[in-house]
This record gives sequence, C-alpha cells and structure tokens, in this order.
Amino acid sequence: MNKNVLIVLGGAVLVAILVAVLVQVTLGGKQKKQVAQEARVEILVAAQDLGIGRELQPGDLRWQEWPKSSVFPGALTRKDKTELAEKALEGRLSRNIAQGEPVMKNALLGQSKGNFVAASLEPGMRAMAIEVSASSMVAGFLGPGDHVDIILTYKETINTEDSDPRVHAMIEKNLDKLATETILQNVKVLAVDQIAERKDDDKIKVGKTVTVSVSAEDAEKLSLAAEIGELMLSLRGVGDDKIITRTWPTISDARLTTMDDEIFTEYDKIKKDAGIHSNSVRIYNGAAVAAQSSP
Repeated sequence: MNKNVLIVLGGAVLVAILVAVLVQVTLGGKQKKQVAQEARVEILVAAQDLGIGRELQPGDLRWQEWPKSSVFPGALTRKDKTELAEKALEGRLSRNIAQGEPVMKNALLGQSKGNFVAASLEPGMRAMAIEVSASSMVAGFLGPGDHVDIILTYKETINTEDSDPRVHAMIEKNLDKLATETILQNVKVLAVDQIAERKDDDKIKVGKTVTVSVSAEDAEKLSLAAEIGELMLSLRGVGDDKIITRTWPTISDARLTTMDDEIFTEYDKIKKDAGIHSNSVRIYNGAAVAAQSSP
C-alpha cells in the first residue's frame, strides 16, 4: 500500500479518536452540571386522603423526594434521615388534603382562620355552652383541652298521701330539699368564653361560659339540667379518662349530714336509761326532730 495513503488513514483515525474524546468530555461535564441542578430534598406530604377536622395519626404523613429548586415557602423539609413524618407535624386539620399533597403548618387548626370549635369537633359530637361562675369552673383553672365531670345540684320534694308516720320519716331521713349527682363524665372542654386555644403564657381567668363537646343525647341532658338546677364542673387529672360506675346512693342534704341521727341516738339512750321501753318513731320536720312514742 502507498505510504502516503497509510499516513492519511492514520491521521484520520487519530482525528476520530480526538473528536470522540472531546465529545465525551463535553457531554460528561454537561451531565454533571445537570445532576447538580436536579438536587432533591424530602418534603412532608399526605400518605392518604385526609379529611377536615381529622387529628393527624401515625401513617397519615410520609416523606417524599422533591426537586430542591421547586420547594415552595411553607413546605416542611426533612432535616435528617432519622426524622419521623408523624413527629414533624401534629394537630387537627382545618381543610381536606389529597394523597400526595404537601402538608404545611397552615393546614392545621390554630394556624389558619376559621371556626376552630366547629372544626375541632369529632364526628357526631356537639358543642354546648354552660354558664359558669368562679366556683363552678374550678376558680379559673379550666382551659381548652381539659376534661371534666358535670355535676347537677337540684331541689327535690317528695310528697306522699300515706299517713303512716314511718313513711314520712323514711322520706325526710333521705331527702330534705336538695340532691346532687354526676350526670356526665369525662367531657372535653372546647373553649372558655370565646377563647378556644390554650397558650402557655395564659393567666388564670374566670370565664362566664364554658363550651364542651358532648353527644347529641348528652346535649339534651345538659339543656334540661341547666333548667333544673345548678351545674358544677369537676376537673379531671391529665390522662384520667376512666368512667366510674355509681356504687353509692344519690347524695342529698338529709343524707349528707348526720346531726339528726345523733340527736335521735341520744334521745333513745335517755329513754332507755329512764326505763321507758315503748316503741318510738322519728318524725322530721325541716331542721327539727320529734319523737312519738307508741304503746
């Protein structure tokens, strides 16, 4: 083969190699730049469709990769790989959120405008307002989020046509004018007056109304109880949600005090010391106690 032809072919091959290397270097540099531009982070999104008023629970949120250049103000980004999604945001939602939609702080009640009390009600529950005083709201120590028992104190009179003095004695021994009983237990306080959020720096304040969360049936009970007598709120300890079954008789004014029983005991003692053995019947008339002897 001609020497000149070989030189030409060798030069062509060398040029081709140089072009290939140049192209590879150029494209490699662009690819690295492109990777740097597409840096990604993880942001908080809904793991499923979430409805308004829902209290966020484990499994409701997850971390999802997102282009760093597309992260918008308010998005919650993962600070490190150990950060759990359920710990990044807690509370009750003020709006519906679709699966995969980024979840921000302003989606929670208290962070956005709206009816906080209405949105914070569980399904089927109702908000009822109770008129209160300093004593009935535990001297102002009640606040939104607390749980209480509701106690009703009312006037009661029992009349009978039975002329047997023992019947009247039995009635008056158990009830004079007043009775009291717990009508609702473990009721959640939603608001005091128009304040539905409890802040760490809140000072003790005695409100005029307390709004509680109750079922539809209990709302009727409260409405009637407010007309019957006076309502008192008994504050529960944090985490105490035990419902107590009544094992004692209804508390009344006659049952609460024992002075009349002591007087009769003394009377009976005097009678026996005097040698009187006839039977006697106690008859109560208000605060006075009389004893009738029968042959």
